[in-house]
Amino acid sequence: MVTTESSAIPSTQQSPPWFLLQISARRDLLVTRVVDEIVAGEAVYRDHRVSSELFEIVEANVAALLSELCGGPESATPAQWAGRTKAENGISMASLLHAYRLAGLAVLSEIREVTAGTNETDAAFGAVSALWQILDRYSMLAVEAYREVIDAKERRSGQSSRAHLLALLTGTPHPAHTERLLGLPETGWYCVIVASLGSTGDGPEPDPGAGVRGASVAWTQDAGTHIGILGARRRGDLEAALTEIAERATTRTGASRPFERLSDAPVGAVEARRAMRCLAPEARALSRYGDRPLELAISSGPDVAPQLTESVLGGILALGEAGAKPLLGTIGAWVESGGSTTDSAKLLHCHRNTVLYRMQRIADLTGRRLTHPGDSAELVIALRALRLLGNAWPQGDAATPAT
Repeated sequence: MVTTESSAIPSTQQSPPWFLLQISARRDLLVTRVVDEIVAGEAVYRDHRVSSELFEIVEANVAALLSELCGGPESATPAQWAGRTKAENGISMASLLHAYRLAGLAVLSEIREVTAGTNETDAAFGAVSALWQILDRYSMLAVEAYREVIDAKERRSGQSSRAHLLALLTGTPHPAHTERLLGLPETGWYCVIVASLGSTGDGPEPDPGAGVRGASVAWTQDAGTHIGILGARRRGDLEAALTEIAERATTRTGASRPFERLSDAPVGAVEARRAMRCLAPEARALSRYGDRPLELAISSGPDVAPQLTESVLGGILALGEAGAKPLLGTIGAWVESGGSTTDSAKLLHCHRNTVLYRMQRIADLTGRRLTHPGDSAELVIALRALRLLGNAWPQGDAATPAT
């Protein structure tokens, strides 16, 4: 709270200048003048319910202003009342500050009019200086009160939006037209988006970009993730927004299949979370439900991936990172090259005989041959399970020349 004291009129002054007393005596006319100027210059007051309080607010502020000019005590209440009332009724802060400027100009005009042709130049100058100091403090107090109301409104709105969104996502009862309250289209296409918060426990919400028209998204946080509903009137706009989210993803992100009824949002939430789990923990990409069928099957239960890696790759993993990394990298390169030992060697920056040697080691340690379709499938699935668990060894080997 602002508590600066005006120094233009000394506290030792025994009585205020006669012209200030004269202006105070006709205060009602001054208040009416200020109110008329505010209404004339601000169209918002003409049909607004705050207009009924405008006279009382101006009267309180002018009375406090004149009292302080005459040496009375400082008062914060009128300015705070003005700030709160304007904020609660949606009057802009600019209009609030403009009203104080009009009040100041009106008092200034009164001082000039009353002291014209007199020898009160010094006293008038001191009163004008004090006038602007007091108005500056009133403005600061009013703005502070205004912002407190706006901040409280935003907190309430955010809590309400989160409650409505979570109700949609969980299928619990929610108010009619919740989509309108969340800024989503009332009809169209939707999908649920889930994104991890990142290693710091925070992170930006997935962003479809300002350039995507016709799409909107409502976000909240739940169970350690960002979760929201993306909506668009047309399927094409929804797809464009998903493309932008994929390009801007900063953490692993999952998206459900598109749906047309918001009552399907709970199913979408399940799909989006499962799609997100199809990516490695440190991935920065968007996974759409159904795009990665192997990973979807692997992540279907909390024990599936660990059991797969242990049962299929346990012998390799027992070698430790230094021993396992070249072999796991060879499995990945074999798949990427379409089963060509020559192309695998190029990817791994090693000789073809090295690839053949590693393939034999893989067979010895796992009991599975890369050249056998069934064995190869099990090795590939287990390797993807390992990646979903957050082990990035296979990706590193291709960039490391073998010796």
